Amino acid sequence: MDNGIYIVLSRQTALFRDMSMVANNIANVDTTGYQAEKMMFTDYLVDDGNRNKMAFTQDIASYHDTTNGPLRTTGNPLDAAIQGEGFFTIETPQGERYTRAGNFQIDGNGFLTTSEGYPVLDDGGARIQFAPEDNQVVIHENGAIVVDGDERATLGVAEFANRQNMVQESASLFRTDEAPLPPDNSRVLHGVLEKSNVTGVTELVRMIDVQRNVGNTAKYIEVVYDLQRKANNVYAQQEG
Repeated sequence: MDNGIYIVLSRQTALFRDMSMVANNIANVDTTGYQAEKMMFTDYLVDDGNRNKMAFTQDIASYHDTTNGPLRTTGNPLDAAIQGEGFFTIETPQGERYTRAGNFQIDGNGFLTTSEGYPVLDDGGARIQFAPEDNQVVIHENGAIVVDGDERATLGVAEFANRQNMVQESASLFRTDEAPLPPDNSRVLHGVLEKSNVTGVTELVRMIDVQRNVGNTAKYIEVVYDLQRKANNVYAQQEG
C-alpha cells in the first residue's frame, strides 16, 4: 500500500474519534453540569525504511473543558450550583463519585439524591436525610443546609489538585484516585443550576469542519486507489 494512504488513514482514524467526542458534546448541550471534552492531536515521524520520514497523526489525549458553565436561576430549594473548582460528593455502588450537577431531589426514604438516584453525601461522608415535616430549606455558600432554621448537614464539596486526571464515567459523574482537598476556591449557590459549558454553535462548526476533513481524506484514498488500479491495468496490458 502507498505510504501516503497510511498517513491519511492515521489522520482519518483520529478524525473519527474527534467526531465521536463532538457528537457527545452536542448531545449534552442541555445536561446540567456537563463539561465538554476536547481532543489533543500531534504529529510523529516514522522512518519508512528508505531514509524518508513519514508524518503520522495521533490523538494523544482528551481533556475536559473545566471552565464553569453559565448559571440559571431556578428558585428550586433543592437546586445548587458550585461557583469555582469544586464538585459535589456522590455515593454510588462503585464508590464515591463527583459531579457538578446540583439538580438534587428527595427519594422515597427522604434522602437527598442526584437526578439519577445516587445519594448526595455531606462533608463527613454520610447521606443527607430530610423528614416529611421539613418545610423551608436554605443552602448557604459554605454548603451548610439549614432546615426550618436549624443546620441539618453540610454538602460534601471537594476540590482536586489536577482535575484533568478525573475520569468521566457518565455525562455528569467523575471518579479519581486523588485525595479530595478542602473547597477553598468554591462557593455554593442556592436555587441555581450550572448549565453545560458546551457552546452549541461552536460544536456544530467543529462537526462541519471534521466532516469536511473526513471527506477530504476519503477522497484522497479513493484517488490513490484509482491511480493504483489504472497503473495495474496498464502494467497488465504491457505484460500481455
